[in-house]
Amino acid sequence: MTVLNQYIVNQQTYIKKMMEQPLINFTTPKGEQATWDSITVKFTKVGGITKNFLFNNNNHPHAKFTTPLNDNDYLSKDLHHLVFAYLLELLKENTSLIQVNNKQAIARKFLGLINKNIALMTIAEVQETVDTINNNFNLSYFFDWLHKYKMVSSLCIPYLITKYRDIRQLSGDDALSAEKEKIPEDKAMIALGAIFFDTIPAYKDDKTFITEKSNLTDSTLNRLDAFTCTMSVLAMSAPNRVAAEQTILSRQRLQSHTETVNGIRETVHYLIWPGSKGYENNQKHINCEMAESVDRALHYTGLITEPARVLARFYKNPKLPLNKVLGIFKPSKENLALLEPSMSKPTSLIHLGLMLGFFEGTNKSVRVTADTLGALEVPTTRGHIPKYIKPINKLVALDKLFFVIKCPYMSLLLGVKLGVKPLINKYSAGKTVMTVTEFENYYISTNQKNITGYNKTQTKKINYEDALFTFTEKQLFSRSASHFLLVPLGTLEHYYYRDLNKQSLARAPTIFERYGFCSEFKIRPHQFRHWQNNFLDNNDLPHLLISMLSGRKSPEQTLEYIHSTNAQKASVISDILFKNKTEEQEPVQVHITKRLQSKVEYDAAIENLSPTFVSDVGFCVQNLTLSPCTYMNDFESQCALCSSSCHIAHDEDAIRRLNDDLKVQKKRLEMHPKALNFTTSKGMQKWFKTHYRNTCMLEELLNTLSDKSIKAGSIIRVLNHSNVIRITDLEKKEIQQRAISLPNPNEAIQVYLEAKSQPSVAADAKANFFGFLGSI
Repeated sequence: MTVLNQYIVNQQTYIKKMMEQPLINFTTPKGEQATWDSITVKFTKVGGITKNFLFNNNNHPHAKFTTPLNDNDYLSKDLHHLVFAYLLELLKENTSLIQVNNKQAIARKFLGLINKNIALMTIAEVQETVDTINNNFNLSYFFDWLHKYKMVSSLCIPYLITKYRDIRQLSGDDALSAEKEKIPEDKAMIALGAIFFDTIPAYKDDKTFITEKSNLTDSTLNRLDAFTCTMSVLAMSAPNRVAAEQTILSRQRLQSHTETVNGIRETVHYLIWPGSKGYENNQKHINCEMAESVDRALHYTGLITEPARVLARFYKNPKLPLNKVLGIFKPSKENLALLEPSMSKPTSLIHLGLMLGFFEGTNKSVRVTADTLGALEVPTTRGHIPKYIKPINKLVALDKLFFVIKCPYMSLLLGVKLGVKPLINKYSAGKTVMTVTEFENYYISTNQKNITGYNKTQTKKINYEDALFTFTEKQLFSRSASHFLLVPLGTLEHYYYRDLNKQSLARAPTIFERYGFCSEFKIRPHQFRHWQNNFLDNNDLPHLLISMLSGRKSPEQTLEYIHSTNAQKASVISDILFKNKTEEQEPVQVHITKRLQSKVEYDAAIENLSPTFVSDVGFCVQNLTLSPCTYMNDFESQCALCSSSCHIAHDEDAIRRLNDDLKVQKKRLEMHPKALNFTTSKGMQKWFKTHYRNTCMLEELLNTLSDKSIKAGSIIRVLNHSNVIRITDLEKKEIQQRAISLPNPNEAIQVYLEAKSQPSVAADAKANFFGFLGSI
């Protein structure tokens, strides 16, 4: 007799009910109506936005919509239907299809790993599978769905790495730190203000820029700094979703409206702003304190991005007359004299590039084949094949361009060096010889997909030729991209994030590093939204930041003024290092050793603006005379694990105190689960997890302080939320970082909970629990 599992019955009932509904807007790769057994489907959203979904197992972990799949690639039928039902549930949510795909894909991966019904698995088996998935954040939604419809046991709650934790789940210093992490650090904001000062030129009285006109029209210059600064000042001026809304702003200037309210003339500033999440475009209010900086950034960005808008109009309709393609862009008199074009007739892509200034500072010639009419032979080194060139202004449709690796003339044409063969494939369709017309047609077809005007989530769009942030690849990546390729608006968020945050193994410096700031300076784009909300709450924009953005003070003076008068974040003096741009930046270690030679030298290095204070386990670098300590923990030694607390390697007195503290905290962890309500109290379990982690971190600090391989007197500093301990050897002037691997507190709790629910094995389980605890 077969005994049915109630959770499996609930799954089957739910799926059967969902199957009664027609699969509207689902098709197969061949365009046919999809079924519940289709392994790949395409979903078309209202408005024409599409997304592909797969239901294969893990035989092809990187399978795409076009990957040929066979019977061996199917999930079992019940798991296939379960993940299909989950997809239908996700599509009910008001979220982007990208997010839906991420959630469905991680659930499919998980089910492919277990390869049996989850209702038949123990929590230990589930946890073991979850731990094999590196990024399992989105898996929490899947388990929430299973619990909602009672498809698994309510006790089946694996420990997942979550990107966000509810502050109510945290205690003391963790809660304060979590709230603090939502807002960018003052030092990073001030640094960004200094960079804005350097990047966006100031206005003269007549609203013209204090800069050379050629700088505004030079399409070969790198504009990544200007893009990052303009995006940032917009994000600081009004609460908004940076990726979904700002990247598809139209080119415009700041607008204002003035009226009399209660006898006082009031002015508000606004922009025509694209809505998100279903909202229509609107008039977005811009903070008056930021108005001048916003208008200046918009004006400057609008001018430097005009060449890309010209290209977009050409790629959209190459038959347009030249005057309509150019729009407001004014080519130089020199280039117009070379071409003598008819403004009422179409032009070619390469001639358009000449008018846009792509070839300035060169002889404006390209390499051609020997049989090209009008080709000129140029001298070559003995033994090399003859080289022929032709002036760009003399090129005609059937002239043959000759693409040779490392040829300077073709690098001039494309804007990028053809150093390796794969670049030939990208920039000349893999051909070594192309006519001018073939070259033009290739770039027109290549750019068609780049000028759709969609944002990253494909929820909103704009006509690309009307957008504010239109860039050529050359403008954002001057060393490795062509000026004939346009950057899709949907990819701008990635470039913006990468320029504000140092990526692991990334060679490209962030905007902070390019301007001489520490590599640890970073801002996450969404933090601007929290910063803006915090500003509205406090109703007070720092005057120093306004001066940085408006250019009324020099960056050096403002930074010095910050250190001496604004002690809200005293650690700024320890990290911020503004200086003029140089070709080679000094290593961070040089600056750190200047600040951390010793307590006395540390005080001297910062001219006593932020003096250090001795604690019972080290010394503190926070200026406690101006900024009271707000750090809290649950230990006997108050300063342990604070990022402002510096410890001295082999400080016997500190080690003894911290060891005593560790014993107390281990005892607390041992006694805490003995409370009668521990198994039912989520709050007590959350406290255990937090305290368990901190106790492990404390032991790691002690191990480091006592490590014989570390020279006595070295400075030890804990970066708690990065799971890193930093060691500075003052004699060798070297910095070492140790990544800390902490055990999973969920395992300890789960052992104890299982012991409570299974009295027959309670003794063994309890022993294992305390044994695990003792191994911290």
